Amino acid sequence: MDGINDKLDALWAEYRAACPDPEPSPGFGPKLWQRIEERRTRTAFIFRRLVQGCVVATVALALVLGVVVIPRVQSMPVYPVNYVDVLAADLPNNYVDILNGDIK
Repeated sequence: MDGINDKLDALWAEYRAACPDPEPSPGFGPKLWQRIEERRTRTAFIFRRLVQGCVVATVALALVLGVVVIPRVQSMPVYPVNYVDVLAADLPNNYVDILNGDIK
């Protein structure tokens, strides 16, 4: 077990030598916040552009529906009877005739 700990300690020592700690400077905090704000602003800008595009597409679709589609649908002929009513009128009603005793 000591051999593994020694190897791990040596690995950590090499890592520390390869990646030294950055020296803190007076501008570290402000620069960090500036980068965070730039990224946040860029993300908000992209999201805002996407939302604006969706709103424009929705308005365009609503205008097309209101100007083109709805008048065409309203001008289509409306039939007062449906298919079942036409069939019922075309075929004689034998059940009523049987009940009345008219069929011989």
